[in-house]
Parts: sequence; C-alpha cells; structure tokens
Amino acid sequence: MFNKASALKLSVGVLFLLGLVDLTRGFVHTFRIHHAANHLALIDPHPDAMVLMAAFGISNFLTGALFILIACSARKIAPVVLLLIPAAYVLGGLGMKVSGVTLEAEFIGQHMMKLYLAVSLCSALFYFACARLNRGNPPACPPANKSQRSDLASRHVYIPF
Repeated sequence: MFNKASALKLSVGVLFLLGLVDLTRGFVHTFRIHHAANHLALIDPHPDAMVLMAAFGISNFLTGALFILIACSARKIAPVVLLLIPAAYVLGGLGMKVSGVTLEAEFIGQHMMKLYLAVSLCSALFYFACARLNRGNPPACPPANKSQRSDLASRHVYIPF
C-alpha cells in the first residue's frame, strides 16, 4: 500500500514530467508554430491566430519551468499544484462558455490535453487519498525531543491535509 511519502514522490515525478511536456509545448507553439497550426491544431494560419498561439507557447515555457522548479525545490506543494492545473482549465472553459467561444477546428492536441489533465487530476487525488488514509498513522521516525520537532517544522512547508 502507498503511504503519504511515496504518494508525494509520485506527485513530484508527475509534476516534473508535466513540466517537461509544457516546455515541449512551448517549443512547438513558438519555434514550430506553423507545423503546430497546420498539423496539430489544424487551424488556418491567420497572423492573429499565430500570435495568440505563440503567446500560449510563452506561457507554456513559464509553466514548464515553474513545474520543474516546484518539483525540485518545493516538493510538498506538488500535489496542490497538480490539483490547480485542471481547476484552471475548468475555470478557463467556463469563461469561454460564458463568452460564447466555441471550437471550430479539429484541434488534435485536445486528446493530449485530456490525458495531461487526467494524469494531473488523478495524481493529485491519489496523493490526497493516501494522505487522508494515513492521517492517523505515526511517522516512521518521529523526532526524539521537542527542539528537534520545532526545528523540523521550521524547515518544511505545512500543508494541512
């Protein structure tokens, strides 16, 4: 059975991989923009659409770098970040629906994005399920005295779930 620590390692690994995926998406949306428009998004390469696609690529570079940075430096918040990813896409989808924006192109990339969002959501939910199931279990090696516990607490980000 998985415990909270191993579920966290899985979340960190998934976030790192999603960071690499976003860096790849950023490269495709900017440096290979005509290929992406013609073969992946299947959209008319209108100049305004290409500028918007490149702008999306720039944000992919940012999210990719941030996901990798979090996976390497702020590991404890990885599950929360994984949960924020699909939440942000749901919010964006609601905004598009309210604004009356509809998809006309075939947009082959939507299938990869569905997998991306499903992996993100499932990884986060798996962590939170493991954390909840292991809530009453004592840590493997609790600190021996009070000063070690306070020192340990000051070095880690506290997530209350």
